[in-house]
Amino acid sequence: MENQSETNFYLNEDILNIYPEIKIEQDVLKVLLADPDLDFLIKLKKRLEYWFKEFIYIYITSKKEKIKKIIQEKHVDVLITEVEWGEEPADFVEDLTNDPLLSEIPIIVISNYSELMFENYLYKMGVLEFFSKKSLDLFKLENKLRNIFRLQFHNKILYKQIDESIKKLQITKGITEEQIQDLKEMVRIMKEELEKEYQNKIRLEEEKKKIQNIFGLYVDPNIINGVISGEIPLEQKGTEREISVLFADIRGYTALAEKMKPTDVVSFLNEYFTAMTEVLLGYNALIDKYIGDAIMAIFGAPLPDEYHRDNALQAAMEMQSIFELWNQTWQKNYKINAKMGIGLASGLATLGNFGSFQKLSYTAIGDTVNIASRLESIAGPDEVLVNEDLVKNLTPEVKEKFTFIEIPSVELKGKTEKIKAYKVLNK
Repeated sequence: MENQSETNFYLNEDILNIYPEIKIEQDVLKVLLADPDLDFLIKLKKRLEYWFKEFIYIYITSKKEKIKKIIQEKHVDVLITEVEWGEEPADFVEDLTNDPLLSEIPIIVISNYSELMFENYLYKMGVLEFFSKKSLDLFKLENKLRNIFRLQFHNKILYKQIDESIKKLQITKGITEEQIQDLKEMVRIMKEELEKEYQNKIRLEEEKKKIQNIFGLYVDPNIINGVISGEIPLEQKGTEREISVLFADIRGYTALAEKMKPTDVVSFLNEYFTAMTEVLLGYNALIDKYIGDAIMAIFGAPLPDEYHRDNALQAAMEMQSIFELWNQTWQKNYKINAKMGIGLASGLATLGNFGSFQKLSYTAIGDTVNIASRLESIAGPDEVLVNEDLVKNLTPEVKEKFTFIEIPSVELKGKTEKIKAYKVLNK
């Protein structure tokens, strides 16, 4: 195998002509680095040699016209390239990916080019991976390349073994050259199928990431991850579990909104929802829905959490603190004095996908949800009201942080028995 350290002294593409007699082991993965920036090539080459040592052999070129020539002459296994070569990057990528010579070679792009949607275009054209030079994550780069190189190395060894087996067959069985060509064609087809299978796997992973990123703007990430992992089944059936449910609502919102410009209303609600959501997510809440100016959140779902009561109460109290801090800004910017009421209840509820076959919503239903909603409706400005179940089952560490004042028993619509409830204050 060639001494890798020897090549470090000659860090330009001329080494390909200076040392044509160098013999490279067949089992070594051959990688071509192509970039007009020779300094970047040098740094990347050293980094790859440090990561993968004697298992790879690296060719480099800073000249676009040499890329295909080196791939063809040196039988390169992987191409890592920039796309900015003094022409439209899209033209370079199209020329590269449409060339039959490169159809079986993984192409990885590391580029300064950051045009909107360009990354999606690269994946569409068949590029395996894209990394931005401006924010190059070396840890991610190493692990992505390690996975790609591992598969390519495995295939390289496999194809070598197949070729050797064909030669042995020719010698021992005396099969004809025509039969050999048939076998080679079968191997070629098998190579293509293996490559397609790998490419499809990569594409599925990328599509899954895109779905998570896009729908994460509309659906709670916990729901997305739960559905993808199978922890949240899509069939319409519910499971009963102890959870905590929180409702928060701005007191007198309609009157406040009437005093504001429509654009200010939108800005205010966005700031309000963003601030409250950050607090809730910090306590492992599932944001169930936004209803006008109200928020419904669930603790202990979709995955069970034995500390859902602790998390729910601490989230509610922190929400009131953060709301009050924001209220100073809202008074200045929108000339309003907003207040929020919160209702919180713990107990059994039914969790599941509810709705129609056209549209499902993962949510909770039952008395616990109704109690939380009722407590929110009677909570005054800056108040947090909770049910007895939550207070009784808090951990001592959390319970001692707060003062609980019992309020008059609360009636629930359709229920004959009243429930005990408490107003929560910071100590």
